[in-house]
Amino acid sequence: MEFLCQFEVRDILGKGSFSEVKRCIDKRTKTDYAVKELPYRNKKEKSKITNEVEILQKLDHHNIIRLHYMYAGQQSYYLVLEHASGGDLLNDIVCRSMFSEQTAREISVQILDAVQYLHDKHVVHRNIRPEKFVLAWKSVSDQPFPPIKLTGFGIARRLTDEWDTVRCQVEGSPLYLAPETVTDQPIGTPVDIWACGVILYILLAGYPPFWSTQRPQLFKLITNGQIRFPQAELKGISPEAMSRLSKMLNVEPKERITADQSKKETWIVCEKWPFNAKRKLKGAVLTVFAMNRMQESGSS
Repeated sequence: MEFLCQFEVRDILGKGSFSEVKRCIDKRTKTDYAVKELPYRNKKEKSKITNEVEILQKLDHHNIIRLHYMYAGQQSYYLVLEHASGGDLLNDIVCRSMFSEQTAREISVQILDAVQYLHDKHVVHRNIRPEKFVLAWKSVSDQPFPPIKLTGFGIARRLTDEWDTVRCQVEGSPLYLAPETVTDQPIGTPVDIWACGVILYILLAGYPPFWSTQRPQLFKLITNGQIRFPQAELKGISPEAMSRLSKMLNVEPKERITADQSKKETWIVCEKWPFNAKRKLKGAVLTVFAMNRMQESGSS
């Protein structure tokens, strides 16, 4: 196989529902990469992979994982990607002993940079969540947050010049699905903004804005869009951050703030205040287990 002739496969970096990512080394240059193996059993699964490849090949942004090479096997594709050694964002949230609103802002700015670039390219990611962002290197408390890279374009869709929405089946992690997705309406770029809002809420509060162990109840909470801002958990969070959350988690897609508008908000440029890191860490740990249970008990 051509891939194995050029690369030496090493340790596992991560596993998904349908793929596995491993570290690999170019035998000639000794450069580290990440290889994502995507097996397929039929034409439909093969088409889904080629869609991901075609989208990645057209992207070039510092906050989006870069596709360097692609190899076709007998019943699988091998995507050789940029290697980011810092783990994923969710793991970083859990492992941090300290967290501040300023750090949440730094992360949010990078996320929105990636999302704005995608939307300018008429691409909807549809599966934005902390696990889909990897850190270029491990973060260090009291230091600027490292560059993050958006990954996981398996269910991404490209919009046409004529239409800014598309019909899709309900896919993605339930906690981050927008109201229009769970009600089976045509979706567009606003679904990514909703997911970004959920991530920001988790960064500030340590748990999701909408939560239930039962999928129908969770979807009802999402469609109602009633966001709670508990004083105990969000004490010390700036009004600018709270306002930003409300605009990103607007149940009406057409009224939801865009990535470009969000980057111009006062919250991006004003000074921030710290919040209770230990309480947020506890909440984040609970979120991890809750998300895992949700993904295991329900189908995408």
